[in-house]
Amino acid sequence: MKDAPHARDEILARIRKNLAGAKVPPLPSAAGVPGSPKSITTPSERLDLFVRSLEAVSGRVHRVRSVERAVRAVSSILEETGAHELALSDGALTQQIARKLSSAVATFDGSADRTRCLRAPAGISDAQWGIAETGTLVLESDAERHRLVSLLCPLHIALLRASTIVGSLGDALAKVARERPEAMSRAVTFITGPSRTADIELTLVVGVHGPQQLHVVLLEEG
Repeated sequence: MKDAPHARDEILARIRKNLAGAKVPPLPSAAGVPGSPKSITTPSERLDLFVRSLEAVSGRVHRVRSVERAVRAVSSILEETGAHELALSDGALTQQIARKLSSAVATFDGSADRTRCLRAPAGISDAQWGIAETGTLVLESDAERHRLVSLLCPLHIALLRASTIVGSLGDALAKVARERPEAMSRAVTFITGPSRTADIELTLVVGVHGPQQLHVVLLEEG
């Protein structure tokens, strides 16, 4: 824990820097995302609504149909953003894709080194569920150690299987609870678009104390 004060100083410095150049994003219109979970009955309808909902909150979606294409999508995102270092969660899909990335990308265990994770330009994790009505990702700590990777890096890449998209928050909570609330993960993270806050003078800004960009690689196998 010797590096805790130093890490705190870096986080505060990042907040000051991001506030100085903050841009206020337009608020998404509810009318811009048609449909409701009550009217969604098929996986394809849930998938399409999830994509629209996520894009409405400034997330970017990359739809792929194989792990190999997911590797290409991740590589393209890193190249586009100029990120050459990638913090990894220990999610199964993350680890599978990381092994196939170019050696030009330096990868490391994002849960083991907080200071390095804080300085890394990008982090990648799995997401266990997606919520169609809001474009929200659900990450469970029992499935992977993800919190530093998904919260500290300016760019968060999330890997999501289309088969895990559910209609509503209630559906997601039922999946997370697994019929026994005491069996839930100790930490469940809900992510809806890039980090945003209105704590400072009630002005909505993006990326002040979390990822400025969220890219979801959506794997549509079968």
